[in-house]
Amino acid sequence: MEYPEALAALAAASRPGMRLGLESTRELLAALGDPQRDLRGVLVAGTNGKGSVCSLVAGVARQAGHKVALLTKPHLTSYRERIQLENGPIDEAAFARLVEEVLSAASKSSSPGAGATHHEMLTAMGFLAARQSAADVTVCEVGLGGRLDATNVWDGGIAALVSVGLDHQAQLGATIPEIAGEKAAIIKSGDLAVSGVGPEAAPVVAAAAARAGAVLWQTGEAIDFRWEIEPGSGSPRLRVRTPRRELSGLRVGLVGEIQGANAALAVAIADGLDAEGISVPDSAVREGLAGASWPGRLQRVPGRPEVLVDAAHNPHAVTAILPELRAAAAGRRSVLLFGAMRDHDHEGMLRLLASLGFADAVFTSARAVRAVRPDRLSLEWPSAATCTGPVDAALRRAQQLAGPDGQVVCLGSIYVIGEVLAALGQGLPPDPEVPFQPNW
Repeated sequence: MEYPEALAALAAASRPGMRLGLESTRELLAALGDPQRDLRGVLVAGTNGKGSVCSLVAGVARQAGHKVALLTKPHLTSYRERIQLENGPIDEAAFARLVEEVLSAASKSSSPGAGATHHEMLTAMGFLAARQSAADVTVCEVGLGGRLDATNVWDGGIAALVSVGLDHQAQLGATIPEIAGEKAAIIKSGDLAVSGVGPEAAPVVAAAAARAGAVLWQTGEAIDFRWEIEPGSGSPRLRVRTPRRELSGLRVGLVGEIQGANAALAVAIADGLDAEGISVPDSAVREGLAGASWPGRLQRVPGRPEVLVDAAHNPHAVTAILPELRAAAAGRRSVLLFGAMRDHDHEGMLRLLASLGFADAVFTSARAVRAVRPDRLSLEWPSAATCTGPVDAALRRAQQLAGPDGQVVCLGSIYVIGEVLAALGQGLPPDPEVPFQPNW
């Protein structure tokens, strides 16, 4: 099976829509011989920052000499990004082989007609790839929430909670404590739980860890782990103290103030791996953090004009990067390129972005079933705006409005920035189009 054929087959076999629950995934994995059962590593949940933390942990573990399987979601330009092994994204032939194996297993389901969703199939493919590659460390990003996400069938020994904000309320709850409860449900008996959540969510995480009999390391507490930006260090350097070590002068390859908190969490997770007998020396922590990269996170694409893209897709994420956006817009003409999903708080995001004084705004929509119509978004903007689709045409219009010395700032939906990056020739070559619209 060739790669395009594999994508089409995956689309044809996938149950439409999203499904919260673990039974189908467990059944599918059982048919594959439960490849997840002996994998060791970390399951990472949170509203924002999951991908960055996963990337940082994977980089540190690789620098320590371990074989790493990095399983993330969603992708920007290619499904192959979701399964990364030693040499980066899985190659097309290997992806196709995984599709064949998973579809064969799915065909033996004891629930005819029910079918696995594409998220469930991709989750199974990721765990199968990790086992087949003999990964020492598996780093897996949760899809939506935690308790009922397909990835929660796995227990690698460490559960990490990055952040909790208001997002996906229809599925996860209307308040921070309710959402925290859904995410903290990834903590399992005997785990080490590493948490960077804020004060409103922290008691919920602590209660979940206690119920599971898990050890909890919570940021900001004297007995757990702390971090700070070192004063007078020129380019930002971090000092991080965990229950097992203290490191200073740490550089982080990812851009943005929020990456300090993500890096501190990654150091604590690395210490958890070390405690589990997966050695991670100080040198690996330093080199892994410094060399980290994660596309679509305050990523600047040079050109005339320059394009700045970020995966911020809810008010919590936009708030975290406002200082960087404000600094980037200073002294030059900046144009907003924005698209969002219906189940995200686009009104809240646009209220925050309106404070930055963009010269113009262009609204668009990705090729996704959940995309908001551009004219709907324009009604939420305080001044006149352009509505253009598809995304590549919207990008060209935003570039014209910015002018050669200006800047285009693109955010609001990971799917929109993925299409922008593809139009700019960034990342993996975009996948061939198939009748397969992702949910997450």
